[in-house]
Amino acid sequence: MSDIAWMTWGEAAFARARTEDKPILLSISAVWCHWCHVMDDTSYRDPGVVDRINANYVPVRVDNDERPDINARYNMGGWPTTAFLAPDGTTLTGATYLPPAQMRRALDEIAQFYTEKKGEIAERAAEMRATRRTYEPSTPDALRGALVDAIAAQIADAYDEEFGGFGDAPKFPQPEALEFLLAEWRVRRDTRLHEMVARTMREMARGGMYDHVEGGFFRYSTTRDWSVPHFEKMSEDHAGLVRVLAQLQLAAPSDDWHAIARSALGYVRTVLRDPVTGFFAGSQDADEAYFALPLDERHARTAPFVDRRAYANWTSALAGAFAWASVAFDDDALAAEAATALDALHERMRDDDGLLYHVAAPGEAPRVRGLLADQSAYLRALLDLHEVTGAPRFLERARTHADLLIARFGATDGGFYDRADLEASIGRLELPDRPIIENGIVAESLLRLGAMTGDTRYHGEAERTLLLYARTHGSAGSFAATYARALRRYLLPTLSVRVTGAPERTEAFREAARRLPDPFTTVYADAAGNPAAYLCLGTLCAAPVTDAAELRAAYDALAV
Repeated sequence: MSDIAWMTWGEAAFARARTEDKPILLSISAVWCHWCHVMDDTSYRDPGVVDRINANYVPVRVDNDERPDINARYNMGGWPTTAFLAPDGTTLTGATYLPPAQMRRALDEIAQFYTEKKGEIAERAAEMRATRRTYEPSTPDALRGALVDAIAAQIADAYDEEFGGFGDAPKFPQPEALEFLLAEWRVRRDTRLHEMVARTMREMARGGMYDHVEGGFFRYSTTRDWSVPHFEKMSEDHAGLVRVLAQLQLAAPSDDWHAIARSALGYVRTVLRDPVTGFFAGSQDADEAYFALPLDERHARTAPFVDRRAYANWTSALAGAFAWASVAFDDDALAAEAATALDALHERMRDDDGLLYHVAAPGEAPRVRGLLADQSAYLRALLDLHEVTGAPRFLERARTHADLLIARFGATDGGFYDRADLEASIGRLELPDRPIIENGIVAESLLRLGAMTGDTRYHGEAERTLLLYARTHGSAGSFAATYARALRRYLLPTLSVRVTGAPERTEAFREAARRLPDPFTTVYADAAGNPAAYLCLGTLCAAPVTDAAELRAAYDALAV
């Protein structure tokens, strides 16, 4: 039996489709995806399927983790994605998992459809290109607290009172929504918001969503009560959930958060972190039989495969989470490991222009350039590390990277595109996309950077980004959480704490600042001078504080 002659995404595949006048079969897969493996072992090994694909299609395989920009434009509702495209990249139709018999029928029907309807397909593609989505930024008076309240209410309406989390099955952790609700609780003093987060974390940790043997969270639950998970473990999810646990602990300490975080961090440090490179592996495969075993029986078996490729956005996110956790759980080693990861990204994952590459496999050169997801996560993590460690290099790098991000990804009417214009835009990649999640992260990071540096340009860029979604955020649902969090920071008076003195002598000041009631406190270090803290709320400033224990009193005096 012959194999499918898969091609990689690129001009060669599309040129071949045009020359041979064949549709493209686009398979979007992931190493951690169970049903992707099933489809590879069944449908894509079926002789009838293989013969039809090789005869009538140009087959293209894309790894979701390596090319999130392609996945964002072609995903058909999950993984595997099985998309059928015209030679110009126009989507004809698609599905997720297709068993062999269904796949054979689909291949026959779509090949016939393409042959008979080429003219109509071309006309439809031209119409779609002529009616691309446009954004209409609002005026500054549109940025009101009511927008934040509406997003919070939309998320709260989906809250599951019985089991925590949001929506029904399948149920995902949604750490960005949890982090937003935590901040809103601290701003509004609405205890129900805290309860949503706390109950969600406890229910996930008690149920099947959590690995009670080796630690760590599975990707999502197939049931409403968190009892039956999908068993892959992702570095991305752990970054968000550790961040939430750390912020819970800082705001409302509990033995629960300490125990859950310690276990989750133990998994990440033991299984995902590479002590040689400082990077974090992307994921660990699902293996229901393995994860159902007790510890002694697991030790007798080979653990599920770990994808040792390091993804810049997920390594950055974990570094930022480690920084928060180092303060919340009093573990300086976490901050050191976070610093090692960010230093490694700086030294080994940047291109000649200074932008981060997306992925680096062990022993290979990094690849895939110019994705906003990497730059946004890196910028946020640099600010996190500066706030926690006081090390000036992280603030210096953050400023340089923010300038580069604005120059290479910024849109003339506000916001940031998900990819820089560094390679040919093939197929639907030519459609510009400004994802609200990453734009929310960038907007908040720019507000933080502006507060640290005093450079109003960053505040202006953040404002333009926030204005872009003032009319359209409602369609994003819980994905608007990062936008809402950034908007809340924008609307509140800036609380900043400038810590002077050598970083190694001022840790107590930075930790005290992180424990202030305001969730949007900006902490920045100035190595000059004697150890002290200068706290300002908007245009009001307190007298210098020379004892970290007095910082809360200074805050209370300003915040009345």
